[in-house]
Amino acid sequence: MATLDYHSSPPVPPELPQGKSDPLVRKRQLAWILNDWAGSGFGMIGIGVVFSSYFTSSLAPEHLIDGAVRRGLMVAGKLIPADGVFALLTAASAFLVVLTAPVMGAIADIKGWGKPLYIGTSVAGALVAMTMCVLDPGEWKTAAVLYVLASFCFISSLTFYNAFLPLLAPNSRQGRLSGFGFAAGYIGGALAVIAGVFLLKPFLGVKGVLFFGGLWWLVFAIPSFLLMPVSPPQNRPRLRKWLVAEGFVRVGHTFANIKTYRMLFLFLVAFLIYSNGIDTVINVSPAWTTEVLKVTGEQNTLIFLCVQFVAMPGAILCGFLADKFGNKPVIIVTLMIWCVLVTATPFVPSIAAFVVVACGLGLVLGGVQSSSRAMMARLAPAEIRNEAFGFFSLSGKAVSIVGPVFYSAVSTIMGSKWAVIAVVPFLVVGLLIMLKVKEPKASTTSLASPMES
Repeated sequence: MATLDYHSSPPVPPELPQGKSDPLVRKRQLAWILNDWAGSGFGMIGIGVVFSSYFTSSLAPEHLIDGAVRRGLMVAGKLIPADGVFALLTAASAFLVVLTAPVMGAIADIKGWGKPLYIGTSVAGALVAMTMCVLDPGEWKTAAVLYVLASFCFISSLTFYNAFLPLLAPNSRQGRLSGFGFAAGYIGGALAVIAGVFLLKPFLGVKGVLFFGGLWWLVFAIPSFLLMPVSPPQNRPRLRKWLVAEGFVRVGHTFANIKTYRMLFLFLVAFLIYSNGIDTVINVSPAWTTEVLKVTGEQNTLIFLCVQFVAMPGAILCGFLADKFGNKPVIIVTLMIWCVLVTATPFVPSIAAFVVVACGLGLVLGGVQSSSRAMMARLAPAEIRNEAFGFFSLSGKAVSIVGPVFYSAVSTIMGSKWAVIAVVPFLVVGLLIMLKVKEPKASTTSLASPMES
């Protein structure tokens, strides 16, 4: 049986320029940043504030309970509120990511398919998102299928998109590039919502806005489709005839050599846990405000536009701080702030007070997200780069199955007001594990360097 050498780094693609001032590198960086703009526009509309509010207020089935009309699903005589149902759909898409992300990443490394898989998942997700325009009130089953598929494609595309980061900037500048990406995402998401909700919705309705969200994603992702570098396939013997089977073999080999990648997996465990809390808050917040604060769809939109615009300077600032002081300190400080503000959320007395808390979260949101991505770029070995970012996607979603389910359970038992507290333990435990992670020293010698010891 052939033995595999997984630890030798593959060559840098010959077409990848090595000078950070090279015009092609700059174009690729801008195209990469623009995809954050593209994806966030869809995320805000097709996953976040527009779709979630539409689902909880119009798509979820109605039930008459104690003389009042409630939306949600009746299971064994107990109503799961509409926001709880939406959380379960989020968990379903996360489950699909858990099943596929590392194997898809390993296949991308084996065949050099990082760019084709990135394009394929992006185009498929955008087309599914555009199909959401067929949804009428009450059609929750079709809505559930489309939402899960679009969300799955979106997250899968990010596996390959994020894996381009080590090819576009040296380690010492990846924090700010990641920060600029998230900053562009916040502004792009905000402008997409403004254009969709305030300009298109009066003429096309919410279904037209959902179509616009998918179109936004597709159009602004095109430059990255054209400019991202193509990685060569691995020149290594395969143990399995079928590519998917070989992908599982590679993932198994990585786990078998977990000591070789000890800091990588320790960080992934921390990220797995704390990102669950963050993602749960992001995904269910519009539904929570609709259910608890009784805000309208338009009010929800304005609240989250405020958060997006506040998050933009926060992401840029944290990116520069991460390059100066390290990604780990930025992640730790921002997680501490998250713990305090999320704990305070159920006690907000008014919509205005919630806006203050939400903007506080937005200010540090970009810090924890961009620094986590840059930390992953620093830790990901070149020989398993896409596979490692597959684990990054998995870690971002694995216990996200648990978080929304826990949120749904607390919402059902204690009421939606207190459900947000369900995410605090994930933030705290993730922070404690993060304290044990050792961040590699920055290097400025390569745009595609392997993990440093």
